[in-house]
Amino acid sequence: MRFADAESLVLTFIKAHIGSTEIGTKVANPLPTKYVRAWVNGGSASNRVLERVQITVDVWAGSTVDASDLIGDIRHAFLNEYTQMPLVRGVEEITRPYFNPDGDKDRYRFTVALMVRAKR
Repeated sequence: MRFADAESLVLTFIKAHIGSTEIGTKVANPLPTKYVRAWVNGGSASNRVLERVQITVDVWAGSTVDASDLIGDIRHAFLNEYTQMPLVRGVEEITRPYFNPDGDKDRYRFTVALMVRAKR
């Protein structure tokens, strides 16, 4: 068995919940007014079938209200609709969304851990 590409799973999942907002694993250059970045930043295999994958999500928007609303929608999706991601068996929040300004740009961030089953 081989572990799934967790970033790909997450990007597809988030994209389904944010509509036309751009998303990627790297910070876009130039940074659009509204942008979501999601990337694997840690984790480990629990055994040969399950791995715990840590994902961090950043949201930039034109205002703190817009950024907070968008990250709130993404958080809700992870906590309540994670079963839409194939192979994901559970989600644990590591950090709740928090304001994390990026220079003069409004940004919010949170981190979750996914329990992901290996592909057959």
